[in-house]
Amino acid sequence: MTLPVVIAIAGALAVAAGAAFQERSVILAPRLGQLRLLSFLLRSRGWCLGTLLTAAGVMAHMLALASAPLVIVQPIGVSGLLFAVMLSAFFRRQRLTRAQVTGSLTVTLALAGLLATLPAHAGTPDPTRAETLLMPAGCTAVLLVCVVAARFTGAITRAWILALAGGVAYGATSAFARVIGSAAVTDLLAVVQPLTAVALAIGLTGAVIVQNAYRSGHFALAYATLLISDPLAAAVIGVTLFDERIPTGPVDGSVAAGAAVLLAIGVVTLARSSRPAPPSPAQNAARTGRSAPAAPDPRQAAPKAGSPGGAEGTEVGHAGGDEVREPGSTTLWAKPAGETARARDHRP
Repeated sequence: MTLPVVIAIAGALAVAAGAAFQERSVILAPRLGQLRLLSFLLRSRGWCLGTLLTAAGVMAHMLALASAPLVIVQPIGVSGLLFAVMLSAFFRRQRLTRAQVTGSLTVTLALAGLLATLPAHAGTPDPTRAETLLMPAGCTAVLLVCVVAARFTGAITRAWILALAGGVAYGATSAFARVIGSAAVTDLLAVVQPLTAVALAIGLTGAVIVQNAYRSGHFALAYATLLISDPLAAAVIGVTLFDERIPTGPVDGSVAAGAAVLLAIGVVTLARSSRPAPPSPAQNAARTGRSAPAAPDPRQAAPKAGSPGGAEGTEVGHAGGDEVREPGSTTLWAKPAGETARARDHRP
């Protein structure tokens, strides 16, 4: 039992690190359309590294599920939230606030409790033709509504809505993969079917939506919402279409209700603490495609009045060869009060 737990922890940290690397690359990306943004990210080493880490983490999670119970592995899978938030703050050179730590730990604890009450997959899914059409149609409708709504909201709400849509897409893709994988156990050619293309399209769309959620600048809120909506969407599909049971009994019901309350508190805490850092000159340069302005050289002397770079309309008197500004003009440098007074007394 120890090895699967270690594998699950490593997988959770890999997924969290992958999300933080992706967020860093998306924040630095220039303002492009969705297809051009995806093309830009595919050429980004940091984003590709984050994607590989995420894929490795998902594979480790599945490997742990093959040797350990779902009630142990699933809660571990969400334990990387605080690690992802810490890594994102490190990339941004920001301090982790107490509210971010509290919100991350609250969401992690609540989601672990909620996942512990969800049932394991029961048997082989065998959806009808109508259910097979309903799954992608319902998922597409949810994605369209979320994307349209996100265009008319602020940054915090946009991060939450887009992450919710991405989680629904990921959950639906997992459900599709389960249907396809169950059929491929007895017939490998079952992988080649229209549902496979639909699953890939929805999964890719969800990935692009998640990158836009990260791009809003509220990574902690977006990543927490993604961790919540992904398993919940898969659970809703399993209950409604695959005849899986919902938590019953006083114990499971109480745990699920308490976890839901904690989830709400944690998400609100992360939303209030989510404050994006002001963009640096390097980030502005990366977004606009221009080079960052060079810092002024402190050793360079200020231009004198009358020179091409000097101030216009200022009178300069001379006292012993030293420049003294007239009262009311801009002072480039100050002389001692006594020297200034003597210079004024000796004027012709």
